[in-house]
Amino acid sequence: MKIKTWVFIICLILLTFSFGKSLNPFSKSMLEFHDETQVARVQQFTLNLVNLKIPPRLAPDFSYKMGYPVFNFYAPFSYWITSGINLLGFDIVNSLKLSFLLSIVLAFVFSYLFLRCFFDYFSSLFGAASYASCLYFAIEVFVRGNLGETWFLTLFPLTLYLLYKNSIKPNPKAFFFSVITLSAIYTTHNLLSILFLPVSILFVLILKNKKVNLISIMIGLLLSSYFLVPMIIESPLTYAKQFATLTNFKDHFLCPSQLWQSLWGFGGSIPGCNDGMSFMLGKLQIIFFLIGLSFFVFNSTKKHKEKYFPILLFLAILTIFSLFLTVYQSRFLWDFFAPLDSIIQFPWRFISFSLLGLACFGAYFFNKIHIPGKNTIALICLITIILFNSKYFYRNSMAKNDYKYKYLSQEYIEKQAAYKIAEYLPKTANFLAWKNGVDFNYLLPIQTSELDYQLIKNNPFEKEINVRPGVVKINIHYFPFWNISINGKTYQPNKFDLLGRPIININQPSIINISYRQTLVEMIGDLISLFAIVLTIVIINNKSTWKKIVS
Repeated sequence: MKIKTWVFIICLILLTFSFGKSLNPFSKSMLEFHDETQVARVQQFTLNLVNLKIPPRLAPDFSYKMGYPVFNFYAPFSYWITSGINLLGFDIVNSLKLSFLLSIVLAFVFSYLFLRCFFDYFSSLFGAASYASCLYFAIEVFVRGNLGETWFLTLFPLTLYLLYKNSIKPNPKAFFFSVITLSAIYTTHNLLSILFLPVSILFVLILKNKKVNLISIMIGLLLSSYFLVPMIIESPLTYAKQFATLTNFKDHFLCPSQLWQSLWGFGGSIPGCNDGMSFMLGKLQIIFFLIGLSFFVFNSTKKHKEKYFPILLFLAILTIFSLFLTVYQSRFLWDFFAPLDSIIQFPWRFISFSLLGLACFGAYFFNKIHIPGKNTIALICLITIILFNSKYFYRNSMAKNDYKYKYLSQEYIEKQAAYKIAEYLPKTANFLAWKNGVDFNYLLPIQTSELDYQLIKNNPFEKEINVRPGVVKINIHYFPFWNISINGKTYQPNKFDLLGRPIININQPSIINISYRQTLVEMIGDLISLFAIVLTIVIINNKSTWKKIVS
């Protein structure tokens, strides 16, 4: 085995153990973070997969077992990964830890692949360590616990790498992986995925062979339709928009100094410069970025620029502009984002688009300097940046059994989890009435004025009851993917109580069936994704079609 391979493996091990102290999937502890519903979501997502409800759209046990359409509107990619780990045999808590740890490790690998396209081995290795150890990763994992945003950071360099490789020498294999990765990143996070679309298009426009990459972006979007189409069309059926407007983005700008130094805490984002959470990027990352950027500006004045000059210029602009959008001084620019500002909510989310640029110009610096022992110095700086930042990739943990009892018990899943993501409540329910909880036996599929009924089925996705004449309330938050039939005939409810439960007057002994079925909109999204898969297969296997694309 070559020395460089050993160096890479050792760096990977160092990073894994330095950053994985709190994410050890074999430990008997678990850390807490802002998004406490993550394990409950994974449990419900896996429940869908086990019951072959693919793609998952409903958390059937959330909100007193009345069903909650969270997966119809919350980007699913990170849950595909985490539930997949769960299905391999790890319990849900360990699956979540392993998913976070895997995202950090793969961020190192993927950023190395991207940087290696332009820089020498040790420079790229340093840049990869700089990317994966950036403190915003630690914030996303150990403070916010945002699984979707963390995986977005992981896929960001991989996507640019595949688009670049496809532009240099287009081939069916690179095209296939570009489509798959683009679809993945377009379904990692509702907001960041949308913002990444223009970023990916602009990146492609500065590369060669634009046609093949633009087609891969188009097909990647089509492949994501199983989520994007229902999310766009059916979200007005929930309170999502109303909740988005509750957050005033003007309260969440940063002071420039916070990017350099801010108190490391586990609180939230508040107005002013003293947030409860830190937004430090990492001092070493900033220092090497500024030095590397200075080298780049100086070299740009030369007559003969590097062949990858447009890519570096793109990353420099993206990094500086993204960071500028996070600070108070950019408020005048946000007028151009209206009405997107209410959707973006937190300007500091743009930090996600700056991390690769920080790493890239750190690598550029080491690639450009020519001094004795440069590789050794780069390696020492790499180890330093990992060890120096590792203290932030840690959080005090609680016993795993206590964590499960607190966040994975039936009590939490059924009675509390939905209230933490209240924006996905269907509008058939009155929000204020729902906030007050329920006063009926929610373990039963119906509430009826007649006590004499026979329960035939009562599983998470289908319920069937033989009832006597009387007034019946179906214990679901009605949403179009619920199919109700009475004595085999489809029934369209038009009367609901304050919880969004259909109210039905039964005039004769009847069998009521309530089953989960995808809506027409959701099935159209599925079919578009299926079409994208077929189209990709045709393109990569049909030589004449491939030649037309790369011509």
